[in-house]
Amino acid sequence: MNPLLVRHLYGSVRRHRFFWLLTLYLLGVGILTLSFTLITALSTIITRFDQTVTISMLDLFIQGRVLYWFSSVLLILTASQLVPIGALGSLAGERDNRTLDLLVTTTLRSRDIIFGKLGAALLTGMVYLLAPLPLLMTGFWMGGVMPIELALTVVFLLVTMLVKISWALFLSSLVNKSIVAVLIFFGLNFAAIPVFFTGAAVFGTFYDAWYYSTTISLPVWLNGLIQYSWVILSMLNPIAAAGVTQAFGLEEGTWLILRLPVRQAYGMGGATLGTLYLPSPWIVYTLLSLAATIFFLFFCIQHLNKPARA
Repeated sequence: MNPLLVRHLYGSVRRHRFFWLLTLYLLGVGILTLSFTLITALSTIITRFDQTVTISMLDLFIQGRVLYWFSSVLLILTASQLVPIGALGSLAGERDNRTLDLLVTTTLRSRDIIFGKLGAALLTGMVYLLAPLPLLMTGFWMGGVMPIELALTVVFLLVTMLVKISWALFLSSLVNKSIVAVLIFFGLNFAAIPVFFTGAAVFGTFYDAWYYSTTISLPVWLNGLIQYSWVILSMLNPIAAAGVTQAFGLEEGTWLILRLPVRQAYGMGGATLGTLYLPSPWIVYTLLSLAATIFFLFFCIQHLNKPARA
């Protein structure tokens, strides 16, 4: 077993901070889930005073589905925002404490060091994901959620956790202070939100101008990419990709290839120009995340090799 992973295991169980953070995390998730469940349940149960309150199986299915997706969003946010925090200080903390040079001069290879840090962060992340997992499974057991949706949720959680930890290691290898890596990580995450919505608004405005235009002529595939730019943008965000995948999966019954009609207005009516075929957002998001993970880890290994060669 990797020595860094072993050191992480022994160090975690001896620190009270890890258990306090896990307790506070579970408490927060429990409060949010309880509040959300009570609000949705009361909105369903409370009726007019002259009516009889009844709960059907359909109501249970709906409540189970709402609870399932609420828990899924919480877990994806945990995998993308909370889990990488430990990895942000892994290399920067070693450099800040002046122990990185000692670590590099050991018999461990650079890739062993990086994969040890990666494994330690993944192990901690799995604890944070498995702890509130019963909330997710409660929504699944109540019905209304298909097994393929559960499988795709697991894929999103694992892939998101892997790419975010790799991104955190990448940032940690570039800076000398852990706090700098944390500020850059969350700064870029929050900065990406307005960029995402601005891009969607720009594409949406261009699509409206094109849709009602009789002079702009574009190829069908380009028309389709403009019309369904929101689908393409959703492939870059785990929550958006999960939502779009789920929507098309339920409405069209497809989880692999999307068949999207390309339309354009002509006068008072409209016409279908053709069909645009796109892979489901979860496929593209998974492939992009795995490619980004490989790039980040490769860069970290190469960057860690530099002081060893000096």
